Amino acid sequence: MVEQRPFKALVASSSLARPKLSMAWVYILRGARRYYIGATENLERRMAEHKRGNNHTTLRFGGEIQLVATRELASMAEARNLELALKRKKNPRLAISFLQSLK
Repeated sequence: MVEQRPFKALVASSSLARPKLSMAWVYILRGARRYYIGATENLERRMAEHKRGNNHTTLRFGGEIQLVATRELASMAEARNLELALKRKKNPRLAISFLQSLK
C-alpha cells in the first residue's frame, strides 16, 4: 500500500508560490571617443561598474561616461536579442533613435 502524505500548502517564500520577476535592461553609454551598447539585469550595479572602470570596454571610453538611452524588458533573453539587434545597426546614433522610438 502507498503511504499518503498530508498536503503541504505553498508558503509565501516558496518559489512556486510567486514566480520571480526578472526584469532586464538594454542601455547605451557614450564616452568621449565611443559608444557602448549593453544588457543587464541590474542597471544601477552595471553603471557603477562602468564608472569604476572595472571592465576593459569602459577603459576605452576616455573620460566621462554618460547614459544616453535605456529600455526595460521582461527578460534577459529579450534584452540580449535587442542588444544584438542594436549592435547590428553599426551606427550608434541609429541604435539610440531606434531604442528611444520603442518607448
